[in-house]
Amino acid sequence: MRSTLLLTGLSVLFLFLACSESTVTEELPVPEPPYNPFSDIDYNEGMVPTMPLDSNTFLGLHTYIFSTSCNQPACHDGTFEPDFRTVQSAYNSLVLHPVKKNYDGAAALPYRVTPGEPNASMLYKRITIHNPPNFERMPASGNPLPESSVTLIKNWIEEGAKDIYGNDPMQSSLQPFSYGLTAYLPDLGDARVDTIRGSVFTNPFLIPGGADQNVTLKFLYLEATPAGDTILGSQLGYNRIRFSKNPFDFTDAPEIQMTFNPFPEMISSVFSQDYPIPLPYHHSITINPADLGFVSGDVVFMRTYVQDSDHNEPTEIPQTTTPLIFLTYFAF
Repeated sequence: MRSTLLLTGLSVLFLFLACSESTVTEELPVPEPPYNPFSDIDYNEGMVPTMPLDSNTFLGLHTYIFSTSCNQPACHDGTFEPDFRTVQSAYNSLVLHPVKKNYDGAAALPYRVTPGEPNASMLYKRITIHNPPNFERMPASGNPLPESSVTLIKNWIEEGAKDIYGNDPMQSSLQPFSYGLTAYLPDLGDARVDTIRGSVFTNPFLIPGGADQNVTLKFLYLEATPAGDTILGSQLGYNRIRFSKNPFDFTDAPEIQMTFNPFPEMISSVFSQDYPIPLPYHHSITINPADLGFVSGDVVFMRTYVQDSDHNEPTEIPQTTTPLIFLTYFAF
């Protein structure tokens, strides 16, 4: 037995030595790593190199001109508008911002900066015209901007007064909105039906007698001016309406022209609720739902389209994103 164990142990030892002697270790070359452009930066300098700003952009204008020449204590540092403390406040208080004070003997200008029109921009007038005592050239230090700076500002206005991202400016005043409608049945003595909404005033209103009859709709609009004032919508244009059974899809619904009456009917109603004073309902339309393809039992939703003077496109009222209570209110 001992001989067997000894022979077995020696066999294993010889086998191990034989394998170890036949093993060859070969070192392969390590490939060169790809070039890292950040390896050339000396981070021990304590600062990351910055790119120079383009002086033709609004960010460049603010950095090189407005923040240094205009953002001065007790001046345009937030004390007076325009506010040049930050690039955002400067842009928002300049572009398409209404002029609060024009100067004597000159035509009123619409905005502090009118995109594309330097001569219709108060900013350009203020840095180029010196007409004391009521219209001194800015900056108020008495040191006019260099001609090169004036040219940069003029060029920026002419090229559309783009923001720091290169986007065209957007008009920021509120869009018109409808504060209710009234509905009447002209063939039944102008019986008012927009108040027939059950227990919830935002439900669709009921037209007794079914779809095949005339219905007169009248709308109340309020308009927000560029200066932020709210006025009654007597100057709205476009004035069209659509009807659909789908509250979210008016794609195939034709636009129908509404009637604008410069001498409106005065109605003491807001969202079909009594209101203490009469308000002007300038817009109206008379329809027969059956003639538009609707039948009794259909719930018909409506969208109206009006346009004010400071927006390039008509405003849709209500919109798909409008809260559901308004979608159902403007329905029957």
